[in-house]
Amino acid sequence: MRTKDRLAALKKASAAHGVQPDGDSALQLEPSQHQRDINDILEEVGRVRDWIRELTANTLVLRHLHADPTFHTNKLLQDRLDSVITSSNAIGLKICGALVQLEGRTREPSTATSNHVRARILRLQYAVTRRLYADALADHQRFLEVMHDHQLHLLQEQIKLTNLSISDDECQALLDTKNLSLFVDNVRADTLAARRALRAVEARHEQLARIEGSVRDVRDLFLRLSHLVADQQEQIDNVQHFALQATDYVESGEQNLMQGVVKLKQAREVPSAHYTFITLYFYCATLYYTLKQFNALASHYNTTTGCILWRHFSKPI
Repeated sequence: MRTKDRLAALKKASAAHGVQPDGDSALQLEPSQHQRDINDILEEVGRVRDWIRELTANTLVLRHLHADPTFHTNKLLQDRLDSVITSSNAIGLKICGALVQLEGRTREPSTATSNHVRARILRLQYAVTRRLYADALADHQRFLEVMHDHQLHLLQEQIKLTNLSISDDECQALLDTKNLSLFVDNVRADTLAARRALRAVEARHEQLARIEGSVRDVRDLFLRLSHLVADQQEQIDNVQHFALQATDYVESGEQNLMQGVVKLKQAREVPSAHYTFITLYFYCATLYYTLKQFNALASHYNTTTGCILWRHFSKPI
């Protein structure tokens, strides 16, 4: 005999009549460990499926970018496509790591042979998630192969137009370096690179001009300092010259003072009689010298008077 669960209808009727049931919080039972394990599994699987959906969305974005007519000449679109591919690779690595962990849990002895609800949910979610990831990865890989084939075809057409002989390895190297503009010889790319280099050179030139101005100011400052030092050196030389002269004067004055002191002492030590004798001696010497001169004059004229005078005055005193 089947019974109908009327709990929801009774709660609705009670709420309509304004009756608040007692002990309603007692019905909110804490989840068991089994329920928590299932919630953890579903949460982990949900996170992995979010990554798978993100990978699928990235594949759609790549298709949209590659379908743009200006893709092969628009550097911004190419850079954006490269960034999306890099993001998809990172997402794929995260999905692979999560699937490896799920696979490890499914191979545990308590899960591999168990028929428990938790084990069955884990195996089922792992299988479905792995299938979803395989489909998303296959779709992404197919797009990458199509894009590679399209770029290879475009490169081969350009090689034919330019009459170049390039081997398969060289062609693959050109694809790896994304050098696909052989027909125009990468004129636009070279122009952009030259403009960037020119801007860098101009900025460097401005820096060097500012540095040159600063060096010129420093040079002028040192020139002024050299002039000031030269003037100061001249003044120092003058001061040194006058100082040496003053030193010489002081030394000569000291010698003169010493000589004066000595002479003063000698003058004080000689008696007055000595001065009288010296005076008389000088007087006699003067008289003798005068007579000698007179005798010479008389001999010159050879006169008798001169001889008499000589005999008279030449007698000893």
